[in-house]
Amino acid sequence: MDSLIDTVFSNPVYMAIAVILAILLIYALIKKVIKLILTIGVLLVIYVVYLNYTGQDVPKSMDELKESVSGKVEKVKEATSESILEAKESTRKIVEEKVEERLDKLLGD
Repeated sequence: MDSLIDTVFSNPVYMAIAVILAILLIYALIKKVIKLILTIGVLLVIYVVYLNYTGQDVPKSMDELKESVSGKVEKVKEATSESILEAKESTRKIVEEKVEERLDKLLGD
């Protein structure tokens, strides 16, 4: 590993390649961070427009925004868990009915 570092630092061509690669890596990271920030900003704007459209109070501070979003997330979690429980129950009933039909068919013959 030390010989590789010595080779890169001793040869100007390798050093130029390493600098170019480092610049490209930094550029890619900055580009991704900017995309992430823009995406979060757009999502926040859409959320505020949604709140305004539905007549709900628009949060005035970051704390209110966090509480509002966390409240919505809790409602979604509850609805999702209820839906999953209902799906499990209906699937269980269907499977039981099918098993009973098959058993009646096998034992009836």
